[in-house]
Amino acid sequence: MTQENTAAATIGRLESRIGRVHQNALMTRQRDRLGQVDASLARMPQQLAQLRARGYIYKAHMEDQAADLVQRWAPVRAAATNDLEAQVLDLRHEMNLIDDAMRRLQPLKARPLSTAQPSIQRLETDLAALERRIRAAQRAVEGAYGAMADSVQTLASEIQGCKDLLDALAGASFALETGEAPVAFTEARWIDNSSQTEGMLFLTDRRLLFERHERVARRRILFVTTSSEIVKGLHWEAPLADVERVEATEVRRALASRRERLSIITQGRAAVPRAEFELGTDSNAWRELLLRCQSGDIGSERSDGAPEVLEYIVPARCPSCAGSLPQAGRIRGSASIRCEYCGMTIPLEQA
Repeated sequence: MTQENTAAATIGRLESRIGRVHQNALMTRQRDRLGQVDASLARMPQQLAQLRARGYIYKAHMEDQAADLVQRWAPVRAAATNDLEAQVLDLRHEMNLIDDAMRRLQPLKARPLSTAQPSIQRLETDLAALERRIRAAQRAVEGAYGAMADSVQTLASEIQGCKDLLDALAGASFALETGEAPVAFTEARWIDNSSQTEGMLFLTDRRLLFERHERVARRRILFVTTSSEIVKGLHWEAPLADVERVEATEVRRALASRRERLSIITQGRAAVPRAEFELGTDSNAWRELLLRCQSGDIGSERSDGAPEVLEYIVPARCPSCAGSLPQAGRIRGSASIRCEYCGMTIPLEQA
């Protein structure tokens, strides 16, 4: 008699299923989530201190939010743990009954499946009822802490995003100006008619910059790439003062496919008066953030202790050659500019 004709395979599958039920009845996933929240909150003060030390000065709310979450988490954690242990205790008796039924099935493994089927079906019915009971218990436990755990995860992701921005800038092909501070970045594609350039779009409190990031083949054998490298280079930049209009749109390519587009229209003598980007994130959110940086409203998010950014007045014309200065008006952080006509460095008066 082969294994397929006996109850061995069916009972074996039931044993594996009961093993998973044991893990669920012990609330293993819920215990892990509580531990993850503990660890995430414990790391946040050091992570935030490192961000500030590396020069990220915005999102001042992160410190206050982290402190608030730490304070609120302790009682939520205690209540959730008590509920979890009570649910596990309630489930233990039912789990023991399932284990006893499984032990009674062991001698039936060598018998024909048809002979063992009634006993197997009784166990499957009881097991399905226990699984429903466990899922209800898990939902009850998760309801005690789930919303707050999600808030902690959201803040942890925000902190990680700031770290990723600083890491990307550390390896960038360009440098920030004195007093210029990074705000955000995202993966993006430069769209030029039918051609596209892969890269990263960076936003600071002074400029918008697109850096090319593309893998280029360096060696091929019979049309197969055997060696390649990432090529980086500043592809485009625009001072925020030169941005005249920002458009955010969604481009649908298929019923379930969409692309986030950001269009930047610049004024003055820009080499590229309109730049088109396909973003890896919400284009509307980026438009709003860019406009906040342009207006200076982003300054309300500066962290305590961040150096004040001074404003300076740019004259309408160069005092040396009388050439028109496209930056005329107020700018932040730069005490001088360079005339693109005569090359003179023009000292600026503080606003």
